[in-house]
Parts: sequence; structure tokens; C-alpha cells
Amino acid sequence: MTDIINQIKQSFKNGDILTRLIFVNVGIYLSVVAVRIIFGLSFSIEVVKIDSVFVKYLGVPTNNLTELIFKFYTLITHLFLHITFNHILSNMILLYFLGKIFLSYFTPKKVLGLYLLGGFIGIGLLEIISIISPKFQEANYAYGASAAVMAIVVGVCAHAPKSEVRLFGILPIKLMWLGAGIVLLDFVNMMDENTGGHIAHIGGAITGYYFAKSHSQGKDITKGINTIISKIVSIFQSGRKMKVVHSQENVRNMSDEEYNKNKKANQEEIDKILDKISASGYASLSKQEKENLFKFSNRN
Repeated sequence: MTDIINQIKQSFKNGDILTRLIFVNVGIYLSVVAVRIIFGLSFSIEVVKIDSVFVKYLGVPTNNLTELIFKFYTLITHLFLHITFNHILSNMILLYFLGKIFLSYFTPKKVLGLYLLGGFIGIGLLEIISIISPKFQEANYAYGASAAVMAIVVGVCAHAPKSEVRLFGILPIKLMWLGAGIVLLDFVNMMDENTGGHIAHIGGAITGYYFAKSHSQGKDITKGINTIISKIVSIFQSGRKMKVVHSQENVRNMSDEEYNKNKKANQEEIDKILDKISASGYASLSKQEKENLFKFSNRN
């Protein structure tokens, strides 16, 4: 089990931005499923009630700006929450296949930036319409990556409209018709039981289209949001660098004798770990030995 977890961590670490987005979405979905099983079997709680808790606390409140102010974090969390298998499957398939084409034209930063921007604008459009339309008389919650995925799908379809893909691996179709067909499905189904979802999808589609047209004019609408992401990442990176400097300061304060003694002890420890791996494999290491191996490898 430990090896599987390590492989998943390694795949996430080495994967591209699409892999990471899919990992996060699938990971949260599997967490929902796990909670259903645990509480369903242990306390006989109905799945609908369990799902409603996730939706209430991770979904974006619509037609209720007061609640949204207190749950501002849901502007992010709702983009990764799925309740049904069909919902996450359709979103991740579109994200993977159209996202791969998107990556052939644009950078990974633009994928993440447009994903977030499409989700934000999609939910923003839904919030506006839910306030002014009499159809949305009651407050509700929106969730799912559909608007974010739509931004990427329509973005690449609008950028390279005449490029062809094979639908279901058989039928050749130009991206412009594929994108138009996906948007049309939301339009014709607008008044079904998921009106709010379709509105958010349209908002994502508009974002993707505007991204492609702006890019053709030399403008990048994801620049602002990517700047914010970079600043947040730099804060965490600077925190890690401070720890390294602190560690180096301790080394500088050592005498030559202390330094050599410490280096020898560390080398003996890593030699023993490597011998154990050679004889019995990585899985035979204890938790502490794995931590020491990781620590020593990062120092070199």
C-alpha cells in the first residue's frame, strides 16, 4: 500500500498540469465516496445526506451573497467537487483530451490560469442571473469543474478551429464544430433540472472564446490570475528557502571536528540503508529509514 501511495505521489509530482488537475479532482471525488462508505456502513446515514454536507460546505452558494461572503473559499473548492461518477468522468475526459491539444499551443500556466478564470466567470454569470431571474427564487449551491473545463475546450477550439480530431477514435471532426456542438448541448438543455449548471458552462465557454480571440491580438487574459498564483507559490517557496538557510547556518557554526564526525555518521547510516535496499528491496525499509533516505538525498 505504501508503494502505491509513493507511486501516486511521484506521478503527481512528475505529471503535467493536466495530470495534476485530474489527480486533484479524482482525489476529492474518491474522498466523497470513502466518506459515504464509512458513514453509510457505520451509522446508516443516507448517501443523499452525506452528499448534501459536501455540497453545502464546498459548493458555491448561489442567490445568497451573504453566505458567499462567509464562504468565499468555495470559489476555489467548487471547481474540484463532483458528486456523481458520470459528472466527473465526462469532465475529466474532456479536460484530458482537449487539454492535451490546448497544451500543444499554450503553456501549462495558461491551462491553470484559464481553468480557474473559466470557473470564476462561469460562477459569476450564474450568481448574476440567479439574482435577477425569478426562476432562481431559492438559494442553492453550484459545484463541479464543468465551467472551468469548458473554458479550455472552447479556448482551443476557437484558437485552432480548422484542426481535426477523431471523435471516439473514428469520426474526423474539426475543432470548431466540436466546440460548437458542446456549447449547443448546454443551450438546448438550458431549461432542464440543471439550469444553473448550463449557465455556468456558458460563462466558461465565453471565457475560453475571449481568451483565444485576445491571444490572437497579443493579449493574455490569464496573466493577472497567473501573477497572483506565482506570488502565492513564491511565499511558500521562500518559507522553504528560509529553512535551508537556517540549516546551513547550523553547519557553519560547527567546528571541523564536529562537521566531519556528523558527516561520517550520516554516511554510515545511508550506507546501511542502501545495503538493506540492495538485499531486500525498498519496501523492507522502516518508516524512519525512508525518511532518513529522503532527507539525506535532499542534502546532496
